[in-house]
Amino acid sequence: MTQVNAPVNPYDLIAIFLLGAAIATGNPALPHVGIWSILLPVVCAAAFAAYVASGATASDLRKAACWIAAAYVAFIFLWYEQYKLFGHPGSVALFTTLTDWAGFPGYEKVMRLGVGICEIIASALILFPATQGLGAIGALMLMTGAIFFHIVTPLGVDPYGDGGLLFKEACSVWTCSWLVMWWRRDQIVALLQRFGLVGSAGAVAR
Repeated sequence: MTQVNAPVNPYDLIAIFLLGAAIATGNPALPHVGIWSILLPVVCAAAFAAYVASGATASDLRKAACWIAAAYVAFIFLWYEQYKLFGHPGSVALFTTLTDWAGFPGYEKVMRLGVGICEIIASALILFPATQGLGAIGALMLMTGAIFFHIVTPLGVDPYGDGGLLFKEACSVWTCSWLVMWWRRDQIVALLQRFGLVGSAGAVAR
């Protein structure tokens, strides 16, 4: 991550607020809370402030926030595997809409299982410290595709008539993926350097 004894900077505070906002927006357990869910970002910021006040270092703060974001991404991905992998009618209908729109009718199962497997791989990577940044990149790519399909295809942003929960979850996972990449940026740069994709000048400034 970043330097161990570096103070918490405004970017970290913004990232922590976005973490709370993303979870409040996409968490399937929170729609029942209603308007009060908008307080979650403030609660998260206050909790992390208390965490620092208790003696935790800025590095501890970033690490805790990063793991919360990573765990949320993995939770959302893995929760939906029961629908993708076992052919839930709602999931089958969703991917049928996508493959028909893309001009590949009859390949719903291939796309559904392919996306499910990719999400499992991204979840495994994002929960393993040495590959957390790589998992975040994979999750970001998957959710970029999901958001794109929701916006431009007949699927729409509210395919199940539930207020667009699936689309909100895609946006929240997309946001949390960016946050993990932010907090694991040194790891990502090191990985790119290892494969010769960037030089030493591409290292993130500390």
